[in-house]
Amino acid sequence: MKSIPWQIKLAISILLLVLIVWKFPVSNIMASLKNAELSWVLLSFLLSEFIIFNQAFRWHYLLIIPKEQKPKFNALLKYTAVGYLFNLFAPGGVGGDAYRSIALGKEYNVIASSIASVLAARIMGLVALCLLFWLALPYSEQVPKQAIWFMATVSLLLIAFCICLVFNPFKKGKFGQFAEKLREYARYPLRVFAAMLGSLFMQVLVVLIHFALFKAVGVSVSLSLVFVVMPVTILLTTIPISFNGIGVREWSMLSLTAYTINSEQLLASLFLGYAVVILQAVQGGIVFVANSFVRKNKLQK
Repeated sequence: MKSIPWQIKLAISILLLVLIVWKFPVSNIMASLKNAELSWVLLSFLLSEFIIFNQAFRWHYLLIIPKEQKPKFNALLKYTAVGYLFNLFAPGGVGGDAYRSIALGKEYNVIASSIASVLAARIMGLVALCLLFWLALPYSEQVPKQAIWFMATVSLLLIAFCICLVFNPFKKGKFGQFAEKLREYARYPLRVFAAMLGSLFMQVLVVLIHFALFKAVGVSVSLSLVFVVMPVTILLTTIPISFNGIGVREWSMLSLTAYTINSEQLLASLFLGYAVVILQAVQGGIVFVANSFVRKNKLQK
């Protein structure tokens, strides 16, 4: 099945943003941005840096290859950081995952294992989101029933998917090969456990980043609600119907927090979130250029 062309995704995102501008006073959003506390924004960026380190550590545990081929941690960190540059062009970090898994795989001649490790990390990330949602739900109020049904559906599909990976009823085809590659992790339970803890920690950091951004614009909200809202929003934005989730992210958050958070302040916090994402992309671009420069010098020598 062909994916939706990026032009249509961009048009959907623009339309959703236009609806936001039409429905909510831009002047109020700008006022919230002007009054934002820089310290909270800087804290959110610092937390995002911890996410990059966490992803590199998790990748280290999931990359099952001979010791002599194992990349050093700084190489994993480098490719993870550069991946954020490519995240701007695909929903849910898919662009970054594709880049870092293939680029590192080619450099160290471990493409299959590299791709499998990144895909395993992606699956663990989805599992972690579902776990955080169900753990926080009993402590949160005014959660729309539609969100609960959505997460229940996603959780069941994820359980069915994991069962298929474990028992692999499809022995042939791409899925069968993919499942067989992931089944190799059964021989490394401690590594998988460590990586799963890393996935949970990463999603907690994501929640704390948005909590800090709420604080930056003066939003008073319970942490438990953020733990419920963010998994739903993140999963919705991974559906490839918009350009990098733009527009879908805003309307999802608006719907989930309609009775608890001022809409203009919420939108201001989300726009600050984009600033953090851009800073990460700039950082990744700097690392990418520096790495290219080093490689060029090595070739010349």
